Amino acid sequence: MKISGTERKIGWRALAATLVCLAGGGALFAAKAIDAAPPAKPAYLAAFPNFAPKLTPQMPGDVDIALKKQLEKVQKFSEVQREFDLYSWQMFLALNWPTNSQGVAAPKLTDTKFGQPHWTLWHNSSSIFQTDGARPAACGQTPKARTLTLVRSDLAKPVSKGLLPFSAQAVKADPRATRFLGVLSAVGELNAANLGDLSDINQAFSGPMIDQNGEFVYYEIMIDPNEVGYLCDNSLYNINGQVAFSKAGKTVAMPLGTPGKDWSGSFELKFAWRILKAGKDDFSRFYTSPAVIIDQGPDGKQLERKVTVGLVGMHIGHKSTTSPQWIWSTFEQVDNLDVDTVAHPKLQPSFFDPNCPICAVDQLPQADKSGVYPRIPTQAWRGIPIPGDKVALNRQAQAALKAQGSVWQYYQLIDTQWPTDPTAPPSPWNGGLPNAVTNKPGGNPTPVFLTNVTMETYFQKGNEEACHGEELPNGQACPASGAAQPPVWNSVLNNQGKPITPGINTLIYQTESCMGCHSSAGVWTSYDPKTGKGNQSGQLTADFSWLMSQKASWQK
Repeated sequence: MKISGTERKIGWRALAATLVCLAGGGALFAAKAIDAAPPAKPAYLAAFPNFAPKLTPQMPGDVDIALKKQLEKVQKFSEVQREFDLYSWQMFLALNWPTNSQGVAAPKLTDTKFGQPHWTLWHNSSSIFQTDGARPAACGQTPKARTLTLVRSDLAKPVSKGLLPFSAQAVKADPRATRFLGVLSAVGELNAANLGDLSDINQAFSGPMIDQNGEFVYYEIMIDPNEVGYLCDNSLYNINGQVAFSKAGKTVAMPLGTPGKDWSGSFELKFAWRILKAGKDDFSRFYTSPAVIIDQGPDGKQLERKVTVGLVGMHIGHKSTTSPQWIWSTFEQVDNLDVDTVAHPKLQPSFFDPNCPICAVDQLPQADKSGVYPRIPTQAWRGIPIPGDKVALNRQAQAALKAQGSVWQYYQLIDTQWPTDPTAPPSPWNGGLPNAVTNKPGGNPTPVFLTNVTMETYFQKGNEEACHGEELPNGQACPASGAAQPPVWNSVLNNQGKPITPGINTLIYQTESCMGCHSSAGVWTSYDPKTGKGNQSGQLTADFSWLMSQKASWQK
């Protein structure tokens, strides 16, 4: 298949195109109940390939498979990708649609007094993966109650390992309308209790992000009732259950979504929040929420604060029939890295200082000898620009949202990653380039790389040896380069179009991939509670969810 000029400009996206660029769209209508039957036609595709200005709160369980196949048959691969991108926008709107505690959606997206966003009905990961490994209260509920009831009795316990529980006064707040935050890393359990310990930072893959006001960014993960039911049924919410699950020879297989059933399939949502300050931030440009946070005080001790937070990043992972490697959709607030200073002279980017052109980008902040972090802002940078087709689609969506006066006009889709060939197994780590990197998770993902600057800030590495992007066997380090200067991969025609083998020391460009990263997740296979050490399973054994290995605790 020919690679378009646009795909060449996007760099590694061209490699995804050679693997086959496919996509599909879902269906939407103004569903009032969570389990309402879907319509005959997907309303959000009414203007396909453009954004449909009539907004609806329906959450299809998958993309429109019939349209996907039709577009693939005539090789309209760009339109297939557009279908997935429209599905991403629809998921974003459905999840953020005001919904009451009975699961009924508001008539309009702007009816914010009707209820909180739909996702606030779901379960926070800390209520399922509790710090003492206890059985979650949600596991004792019926599936319907699990769908309509937010369980937050767990607030009497810490939201992350090592943290103190929130104060009695704090937990009296409405659990749907208030965020309770303590995690400072998008992956792992980095928090104010272990912030100064570099070993914990390495374990969490990453360190804290600091905004231009000198405040930490906070993260939380929400899990939908379908996945919660699966975790409960298989006792995967603690290390004990995972070890027993593994010894029984089982492999994690989350529920699949189907286009014929709304809200079906497993969902994991990741949010990035920054603290907003009066006089410095324009609150009207953010989805905001009252929050109680556990911060690191100037003396290094834990400090509870009541603040207002603004949403700066939202990541949606959804497992569906077309995409057993999950559909990955990531959104950001539009002011994260750049602003129009002519239209808004007092506005400043959240994570970039335009007055410091020589500031090093995407560098981990460093703690002092006492473990306290000086609040030096992170100079964030986007490794791969938002593709042009996404920019055009975002303008359409933002225009529709602006016409309704919705705050969601200030958010943008970065991209949607999905498997073009779900049956394709992962390419061998030492099988040669490009596949060892581009198809690391299997499924031949497109685009090859996808990152959110608020969540994978420090994963955007740029040029480095290919080994760092391959799925090496457990415990194996990257081989030392045998040449003073490694070969450079600069064309799909390298080596006359044949794979460079083994290619592990070849210099390539890479950031990170949602599918690639999450494919590496495993579950606990053994554990010694006396030492706190054990073993975890390898690639593709946790069904693309890091929660089990990263957040589970041992139940005494």
